[in-house]
Amino acid sequence: MNSGLDFNNIFFLVSVVIGLQTGVIVMVYSFRKNTKSIPLALTFLSLSLAIFFSMLISSGMMVHFPGIYRTGNIFALIFVPMPFIYMHCVTHNRDLKWSDAFHFIPMAIYIIDYSPVLFLSSAEKLELILQDINDPNKFTEFRQSMFFPNGFHQTSRTILINIYWLLQMRLLVKWQKNINRSFNKFEKDWQVWIIFFMTFQFFLFMPFYLTYFWLEKELVFMLVHFTGAVLLMSSAVLLYFFPQLLYGLDEIKFVTDQIIKLEYSPKTEKLGVQPDDKMKELGQIILNWMDEKKVYLNQRYSIQDFARETNIPYYQLSACINHYLNTNFADLLNKKRIEHSMELLQKGEFSHYTLEALSAECGFNNRNSFVIAFKKFTGRTPSDYRKSLVK
Repeated sequence: MNSGLDFNNIFFLVSVVIGLQTGVIVMVYSFRKNTKSIPLALTFLSLSLAIFFSMLISSGMMVHFPGIYRTGNIFALIFVPMPFIYMHCVTHNRDLKWSDAFHFIPMAIYIIDYSPVLFLSSAEKLELILQDINDPNKFTEFRQSMFFPNGFHQTSRTILINIYWLLQMRLLVKWQKNINRSFNKFEKDWQVWIIFFMTFQFFLFMPFYLTYFWLEKELVFMLVHFTGAVLLMSSAVLLYFFPQLLYGLDEIKFVTDQIIKLEYSPKTEKLGVQPDDKMKELGQIILNWMDEKKVYLNQRYSIQDFARETNIPYYQLSACINHYLNTNFADLLNKKRIEHSMELLQKGEFSHYTLEALSAECGFNNRNSFVIAFKKFTGRTPSDYRKSLVK
């Protein structure tokens, strides 16, 4: 296929430029603020380079770059597991780890298999390019394999994309089931973004299977890479207009960064957004996080522990609790503990507990501190409250 820079190839080129720029921006952001987004950056970078190679093939311009012959599949195989690794990092709140390298075994196999071709001279590679450049079907059959039949690497790559897509679907469903409450807006936005991304991913492998029925391979080649180009451009636009998506599910990190940005921004007043607004938002997030994690049940739990676990700067956490929740951290914990003890007593399952056992169950160090806190927040003693439930 020697079509030059027609509309399709120009579209591919534009998507590559946008994808590479987005990938670099996301990578810089990831190292500075949120390392969980490193796989997302690599997704953009690897897919952009893979589409660049497809543009060189479809336009016939590969003859001008013989030195990079057969390296495009390396970037395609880097892309294959990246969306899954990204989703796993976000939903499991983890960073990259060494075991993630096992996902690149197919890439290593390809490099070993094609090492004789990869180390050919440019002149020898050009000769191979000229044999297939006018037929993308032959070009993508990978007919120079040492160990595998023609078409193996294309087929196996497509199947891998399919498998990882199914694993992503499993991750998404499992994450949704594990949240035993309604999604907040931050989580809903991320969910919509992932579903949008996975919808386009679906069309990166599905057309391949249709070639066994009625779809021509040449059309599949263009359709798959056109889908990849649209995925790059549309995802980049979404990240530009909704930068909070880069934070994954870490709403706390997003809000605290916004507070810091507003505190030091001379344009804050002109924008009509005040640090106070974000502090109030942070206050609600703190309460929700406490309710979800139930950290108040841990004895000797401190504000330093809270700051470390949530990555909220200590000064922000202290200011928010003192000035926007109108309390201090100790009282906030004790109030949550008392509310929890009242729920346990109302259920009746703990009505036979002694006050010492009940206080330990709710995170208090001793009976006396439990009784004092209970009376402070309810106006009565635990014993009186228990008796009122019997009546």
